[in-house]
Amino acid sequence: MASITPDSIAITIREVVTLLEVLEHAHTCIAQLSETDEETLAKASGSTLIPFLYGRTGFASIQGRRNIPLLTDEITLLEAAVVNLESYQGNEVVLCSGYQLMNDFANRKRNSYPLRHVHRILTFTDEVEDTASGPAAPSLT
Repeated sequence: MASITPDSIAITIREVVTLLEVLEHAHTCIAQLSETDEETLAKASGSTLIPFLYGRTGFASIQGRRNIPLLTDEITLLEAAVVNLESYQGNEVVLCSGYQLMNDFANRKRNSYPLRHVHRILTFTDEVEDTASGPAAPSLT
């Protein structure tokens, strides 16, 4: 399990829930209003990120952590979902939530903690090294 160092931010479980709502709503709207293939639909809605978010959130929850890594490259999937929700007249509340996340993520300090894959799930390195006493996890504050 070698450490990796891609650019990432730490997001909370609450933000993951909102992000999932935006991506799932975008997928539903685009699927209903467009005759596009599954690959294009997944890219346009950002839904390719959904299983990864569930895995990371579940792993963080099991480990008693509050922060989940989100690669900065993955933020472009949220941006695509929001732009397409706007085009496909998505729910205004979900759209506003998406814009709020984009704003929050853009202003978030980039994480300097290394990342690691554990059972193919991306996590912060310090989160898996000492689960008994629980070292300080990356903080959003």
